[in-house]
Amino acid sequence: MSTGSKRAGDDGGERRKEDARNDGSLDPERTRDRLESMRGALRTERRRLVDERQAFGAFRKRLSEIDPGQPPTGRSAGSRVVGTAPARSVSPGLVAVRDAYEETVMSVPHYAEDYDDTYPESLEAEFGAGMAAALTRGSALDPSLKRELSGAAGRLRENRDAFVGTLDTEASSLSARSDRLLELDAELQGIANAEFGDMDFGALDAHRARIEALRDRCEEDVRERQETIHEQRRELRVPGDSPDVPRYLYREQPARHPILSMLADRIDRLDALRSTVETAMARR
Repeated sequence: MSTGSKRAGDDGGERRKEDARNDGSLDPERTRDRLESMRGALRTERRRLVDERQAFGAFRKRLSEIDPGQPPTGRSAGSRVVGTAPARSVSPGLVAVRDAYEETVMSVPHYAEDYDDTYPESLEAEFGAGMAAALTRGSALDPSLKRELSGAAGRLRENRDAFVGTLDTEASSLSARSDRLLELDAELQGIANAEFGDMDFGALDAHRARIEALRDRCEEDVRERQETIHEQRRELRVPGDSPDVPRYLYREQPARHPILSMLADRIDRLDALRSTVETAMARR
């Protein structure tokens, strides 16, 4: 979902269990720590996308200043452009494109940590094999190639911008669900610590009604969260076999969709508490 393909393809959730019953805790501190870890991952990804958005904008500006009309100079720059390819004459335009790309897109602070691609690898991941070949195996930067490259760089910048907007929506969703989860945990703790055996039927019935109300709220949160995830997929046009936004952002979490998993755990706990209350009511 950002520069290159390495980081976007790392779906750690595929290797982790998504059993909701192993995912939750009524310890507010543990819940708070997990939520803060998710917020940290989101902040980091947003910062990186902003860096990449700016880098593609800077690359496109640099590209606009490059003269595509100069023929090859006779300078043996092939090894500089293609790595191990035989030395050959290339135009100053192609050399300038490489310099501009390396000094913008390949110079974002997280580039080596996340991608560590070579120049040809990065071009292929971002622009496709055809464009990469033209820029690394061709001999000149002709005007049509420059226009195509500029248009593609503009689209890549727009893609990053769109993803930043999606992450802002995700931040709002995460904030809302986080507050609800922490409130829910506090209520669940209070109900779980109640002495049902000492209560009369009316008090037990009141607890059952509160449990059902909390469960309904959890179900509503699940529906809203699922709608947010589906909307994110539509906005970003994520293919069906690719990780969606939560799976991509929160891949270090023990569940693919941690908010949904935590909500499912709370629903299970509420169901267990309701069963306990109803058993006590039957004995009255």
